[in-house]
Formats: sequence, C-alpha cells, structure tokens
Amino acid sequence: MHSTLHSTLRRSLLAGAAATMLLPLTACGGGSSSANASTAKYKLVQNGVITAGTQAEQPPFAMTDASGNPTGFAVDLMNEAAKRLDVKVQYKTTSLPGILAGLSAGQYDIGVAGVGATPERAKQVSFTTPYYWGFTSVVTKKSGKETHLSDFDGKRVGVVSGAVQEAFIAKKMPKAKLVKFKDQTALISQLLSGGVEAIVLGGADADAYVKKQPVRIAVEQDSLQGSAFPLRMNGDPKLLKDIDAQIDAMIDDGTYVKLYKKYFRDPIAADLIKKRPHLAKQVAGTDLAPAKK
Repeated sequence: MHSTLHSTLRRSLLAGAAATMLLPLTACGGGSSSANASTAKYKLVQNGVITAGTQAEQPPFAMTDASGNPTGFAVDLMNEAAKRLDVKVQYKTTSLPGILAGLSAGQYDIGVAGVGATPERAKQVSFTTPYYWGFTSVVTKKSGKETHLSDFDGKRVGVVSGAVQEAFIAKKMPKAKLVKFKDQTALISQLLSGGVEAIVLGGADADAYVKKQPVRIAVEQDSLQGSAFPLRMNGDPKLLKDIDAQIDAMIDDGTYVKLYKKYFRDPIAADLIKKRPHLAKQVAGTDLAPAKK
C-alpha cells in the first residue's frame, strides 16, 4: 500500500528487568483445573506459568499503565490467547535486546511486544505468524521542516539499539549519523532535548508519541516485515502453534478487530492479510480494509 495514502489515514491511538506481574488468566466457561494441570501440556521455563519478557515503554504494543500493570496491543492479544488456553502469564519488563537475549538464554518462554520478525532474528528465536504489519516513521520535533529521507543527510538520527529500524537507517539513510539508544524513553528524550535531530520508530510507536509529545512524522514508509511473538528456539512448538491458532480464532470471532481498533486507526496492511487471510472477510467494506494500490 502507498504510504502517501496512509499518511492522511493513520494516527493511532526498558529498562532493566525489574517489575514482575503475575496475571491469573482462566479460560472462558469456568473450568476448575489447576494451573499445573492446565499447563502440563507445555514445556515452560517455570512449571505452570508462561514467562513473558515485555517492555514498559513501547506504545501502543507494550506499556506499563498507571497501576504498574503491562498493557498494550501485544499484551492484550497475549492475555486473550492465554485466557482461551487456560494458562497464566508472568510478565517481566526488560528492553528489546533483553527480550531476545532472554529467550536465547532460556529465561523467557515468549516475548510480548512489537518485535519485527526479521530473518536474522529467526536464526535465534522462533516466531509466530505476524499479528501486525505497519510502517517505519522518521520523527522530528514539531518545528522540523524535513519531508524526505535525504533531508537527514549529515544529521544525527537516533534509534533503539538492535531494533529493526537500525537496518532501515543503514539501508535508506546511509548518509545520516546513526546514534543508538537503549530504549525508546531515552530516544524520545534525546530528540526533545536536541541530542539528535530525528529518530526512527515503527509507525504505530511514532503515532503514539505524536499524540502526547511535540513531535511530527517527517517521512513514512512501509515496513519490510511484520511484528510477531518470538519464542524460545528450543521451547515447546505446541505453545507456538496454539498461540497462532488462538489469534486466528480471535480474527474469526471479531475479537482481533475489536482490539485493533482500541489502539489503531489506520487500515490493516495488505501484507498482514496475506499472512492472516481470514482478516480479509473481517475488514471487507470497512475503513480498515487496505487501500488499493
């Protein structure tokens, strides 16, 4: 889809491992099975609970609310899938690199955030089918005048270290001066203070900051890959298969679209519908249908 079409359509609504939140999620229908019985079918880091690495500041995918609880689109999807599977989820906040490293080290069963499913990362973790497909945005202060990628030649452009947007800068903005930060909190802070002249984010993340900070989207382009849930490479393949199946079930019964509308206003990407074809029926004839090329 053309990013120029979406620029007028779109505007959507970590620190070290610290906070841990155990959410008791039980299946619809009032089953009385114990946690151990309900999760015995999966090989997990901790017996009876799915351990999930997440982020505290990656809107709208993974955030910490005023009460300290994890929330966001990825978290809502995971919680709903877990409820339907009659399992519990324990969230541990970390950074994006921390999620990926923690999965490789066997500390987490799954990463619950907006994680780009790149071929390089697929060598280290197993990915579900993408649950979201978005855009890449170059963000400046609201007073900025840049409108093209070439406008950032020679300028300091920030990115979260290890994020897929790092490769975007290398490929699409080779003459920019790349500056890496540990998380999005530091990234947005440096943009506002003048430490960098632009930052590169996923489109949905950028939209969330535009709503609450004096920043603007200068350039927007389609993402090269979707966002998916990463799981341990040596984890239980049945868990991955079951989570994917529950996301498809949410698509079929309308739950997915309801959650999507909670966080996004832009049409669902045609690339995502190719991966999750049942979405086509759900969005046909609505404002969430992909724009025609």
